[in-house]
Amino acid sequence: MSIVGLNRLARELEHSPGLLADFKAAPEPVLARYPLSPEERRAVTGRKAEWLLAHGMNPVALRNLMVVLGVAHRDMYPSADGA
Repeated sequence: MSIVGLNRLARELEHSPGLLADFKAAPEPVLARYPLSPEERRAVTGRKAEWLLAHGMNPVALRNLMVVLGVAHRDMYPSADGA
């Protein structure tokens, strides 16, 4: 996993003016700036928090990334009861 790339992406989407808007308009050119695998890129664009966490992304950076991308904390992971 590209931990540094994912952490940098999470931080920069939150703090770099215009980057989030660029990502929302066309995510692939933004993601190409970071050393991410194709699987990581799919997980980010698909907002797959569970996959990113299972593959080693820092939970705090992951939470920040998902919130910036519009995923509510309660929706990041499947519920424990499978509902």
